[in-house]
Amino acid sequence: MFFSNSTIIVRINNLDSKNNLKNFSFFESNGEENLSRKFYSISFYNENNDVGEIHYTNSYEYGNMNVINFIRKSNLFFLFTSSVQHAKFFKKIINKMFNKSVSFDILKIPLTTETVKLPYISNFTVIQSDSVFGIVGTLMFESNDYLIKIYSNGLVTFPFTNNKELIKEIINISLEFLKKNGQI
Repeated sequence: MFFSNSTIIVRINNLDSKNNLKNFSFFESNGEENLSRKFYSISFYNENNDVGEIHYTNSYEYGNMNVINFIRKSNLFFLFTSSVQHAKFFKKIINKMFNKSVSFDILKIPLTTETVKLPYISNFTVIQSDSVFGIVGTLMFESNDYLIKIYSNGLVTFPFTNNKELIKEIINISLEFLKKNGQI
């Protein structure tokens, strides 16, 4: 399992991703009949295509290869990155893979200044919330408290870990907030 401390949730809206996902890579064309060295790919670790990684770089030979791990639940992809802008590389790869424009959403928890409705979620205690920043709380997992931040831009942060069960619990807490706020 990979190490991580943050995730964003990206939903694919108009594509049956369950049956069509596969390992895929490409170099981006520069418009002059030869390839630039911008490289993009998606790879899956298992036959269920529910865990994998995205790669991208602006210079395949000499540049930094960016790697973003992910976990997929149906049409939701949990991209393990601290940058919401990384979703654009995921979108580019999926659009190219299926050779069509696919609709995506970065899922966010809608909080308003008038009423911050925070549903009860077991094992999670809200410490602070506001409509700009988001939610700060503690997750009780295996007799330990973990500080979780759910930002209003869609970013979820947590302590640096490679504990798969803890990551699954953080995913479940995020999904509960999204369900109770009508996002999924």
